[in-house]
Amino acid sequence: MLEIDRLSIRYGPFLALDEVSLSVNAGEIVGLIGPNGAGKSSLARAIAGLERPASGQIRFFGKVLGDVPVHERIGTGISLVPEGRGLFAQMSVEENLLMGGYTLGSRGATLAAMDRGFQLFPLLRERRRQMAGTLSGGQQQMLAVAVGLMTDPKLCIFDEPSLGLAPIIIEQIGEALLAMRKTGLTVLLIEQNSKLTGAVADRIYIMAAGSIRFHDTPAALMANPEVLETFLSA
Repeated sequence: MLEIDRLSIRYGPFLALDEVSLSVNAGEIVGLIGPNGAGKSSLARAIAGLERPASGQIRFFGKVLGDVPVHERIGTGISLVPEGRGLFAQMSVEENLLMGGYTLGSRGATLAAMDRGFQLFPLLRERRRQMAGTLSGGQQQMLAVAVGLMTDPKLCIFDEPSLGLAPIIIEQIGEALLAMRKTGLTVLLIEQNSKLTGAVADRIYIMAAGSIRFHDTPAALMANPEVLETFLSA
């Protein structure tokens, strides 16, 4: 479904991504973990069309995205739930969801997408009239995930969804990710939380200093002493 081939990104003289290659197959949850500054968010933004690569290719269902703008990438089935959530704090839960589904084109499709989000996170239905900025951090993350799913994507990229959340909320996010896979949604999960990623991912890439260092199943990576000591000890 998604193929990244030797992708490089520069910010002036700084090389944020150095010929990164990875793939995500339909129906998978693929994890991408690494420390702060590894280049994970730069890769997510490049896939979504928010960063212009210096070299390399991004292919989605075999099509080279190249200069395809953000809104057209959304139309092809790519959704990004960014780090920091990106919600409209002065708008209600329902209004944020409606904004997320603006590309759907019909009220019926929008309401159906909203209902899927409410099924995934029932608390959001109870809080649908509440301003997003007054929700707790965990509730805001639930809303951000639901907003990202409003476009009925084929591939959803989650950038650090567990950041700053209590363990019980992280567990709920993990359960939601597994529920998404059952619906056929393909996920690229970008995280520092190796425990969450290992619990839900089919495969994991480990990134450091802009490069992919390891790639394997969670079980195989957990059996690798170098990986366990350097990257999976958190």
